[in-house]
Amino acid sequence: PPTPYQPVLREREKGNYFYQICYHRRWRYPGPAMMMVAQHGMPGELVFLLSLLSLAPYGRALPDDDIHVVFSTDCSGYQNWQAEALAYSALMVGQKGHITRIVSNCPPDADFAMMRRSSFPNYHVHITPKFSLDEGREYFPYYNKPLGVDHWIKNAVPPVSQSVVVLLDPDMVFVQPIRPDGVKNKDYILYTGRRKKEEVSDAVYEGHPVGQQYLIGSNWVGFKRDLICGSGSPCTQVDHGTANEHYSLGPPYLLHREDAKKVFDAWAKFVVKVREVQGRSVADMLSEMYAYCLGAAHHELPHDRMDHFMVSNHRAEGEAWEFIDKLESYSNYNPCTGPNHPPPDAALPLLVHYPGEVIPYIDPSRGGWKFHKKHMPHNIFDCKAKVPGWTSDDGNGPVTVTPEQLWQEATKPNPTCSNKRGDTDCKRQAWVACHVHKTIQESILAYKEKFCKPGYHKEMDGSLLHPSVMHVKVDPYGAPLSGTTQTREGLKDKYLNEDGSKEYHERMQRTEAIGVTMGKAKSLESNTDSKTSSSNKDSFDEGEEDTDSDIASYAVVLLPAVYAFCLIIYRALGSKGSWKES
Repeated sequence: PPTPYQPVLREREKGNYFYQICYHRRWRYPGPAMMMVAQHGMPGELVFLLSLLSLAPYGRALPDDDIHVVFSTDCSGYQNWQAEALAYSALMVGQKGHITRIVSNCPPDADFAMMRRSSFPNYHVHITPKFSLDEGREYFPYYNKPLGVDHWIKNAVPPVSQSVVVLLDPDMVFVQPIRPDGVKNKDYILYTGRRKKEEVSDAVYEGHPVGQQYLIGSNWVGFKRDLICGSGSPCTQVDHGTANEHYSLGPPYLLHREDAKKVFDAWAKFVVKVREVQGRSVADMLSEMYAYCLGAAHHELPHDRMDHFMVSNHRAEGEAWEFIDKLESYSNYNPCTGPNHPPPDAALPLLVHYPGEVIPYIDPSRGGWKFHKKHMPHNIFDCKAKVPGWTSDDGNGPVTVTPEQLWQEATKPNPTCSNKRGDTDCKRQAWVACHVHKTIQESILAYKEKFCKPGYHKEMDGSLLHPSVMHVKVDPYGAPLSGTTQTREGLKDKYLNEDGSKEYHERMQRTEAIGVTMGKAKSLESNTDSKTSSSNKDSFDEGEEDTDSDIASYAVVLLPAVYAFCLIIYRALGSKGSWKES
């Protein structure tokens, strides 16, 4: 792959117009032509001509649905509602492709039928073994994600066939769709790093993964990397500057499927070794994130690190807060004062991440109104359950506001809000709270409309309750372990007695896989029949497509010969002087 040559290419061909066309216009793998530049110093003009030949097989953009979004959870009610909120938000913004929820450490009586029910049409559930038990040692939930995605990509039924894999966290909701070729308007790419903006791309293709900047730094460069990655591994050669530029990132991770197979395999192995080698010197969550960095570096897959994929921590740099701070001059989308339906392809973050420590609380009066994912009752998708409204109770009595009040309080002179550091902090928190909470509310109503009998509870009169009010226990990482659980009461008859066992779920998956295979065969047969019986006009149109396909086929056959011929000529002429002299 050309990845190891990229620094050489950038330096050697800096400012060369032809090279910029080949490299920065996202043509898929100019491949051998690029290696010639790196190894032999061939000029950009010839690279341009050679890459024209590569355009047919490699230059076509991936379709929007050639993408598979995946996220990892346990089987708790706490993450059940997050999973459906994420899936609904994808539907809301028009996300294409497939979504898979990976579930780990499930109890024997887990209801997989409930986990399968989703508003999103191409939604799947993948069950893994129990990873977090750590072979009898202490409970460590952060094994779930790396070991879970590795198990999924190796054992998915049906197998993963989409070109691009996007790894999210369950506590995320969409604002804009994610596409294999990145945002449509490239002016909306946000990047802060040591390169020029035109040198980075948010498009995903083999050998070019991308991710969201996280301020995790480069501490992993100081690890005993030879004991983690192995002596001589490329991960041991990464310096602090490269680590910060290409690996200081987190979800969403976006990789080509073939790259994901490599990185996920190394990630699953290295996360265990990081715990063994570095021990308690690394924070629990960071040990998982640093293991991803080590896995990507081990396979020489530096990521283009972007800022525009996400907002999360309202005090953090390197996120898409510019779109919120300057909302009025960008998208003007305000979920507090209007409908919760973002305009398509707008200047907005693609995702909102709402981890507990940064989701806002606005303090307009008395004890304050708070939004926190850990304050959400676990049974909110139950047909008979109340829909959480705009009331919160942290033990000091309920406080009720409206979204419009939140925005008004957050944007007034000298506003009050949590962890305020700058003038825009309250505005950021209000925008996130409104978008996330309205998305959750809408996801509940959409779920009930699809799966519940008429007469389900739809009034938004529920409260956000602090764990002390819910009287629930929490695990060492702060997540509730118990509370009100979701039941089947009020479901439509077809779902009321559905088999929720693991055995039935896996049998369904195998049936689905057979159906996918048969569907592809029928589609191929249908295409053949339609070509045979098409009209003259249709034949003419299809003839154009066939011609394109033939050109691509000829190009694939002729490329090795063309490259070899050019290399022979280059070496013959190069021995007599420079290119220009020859």
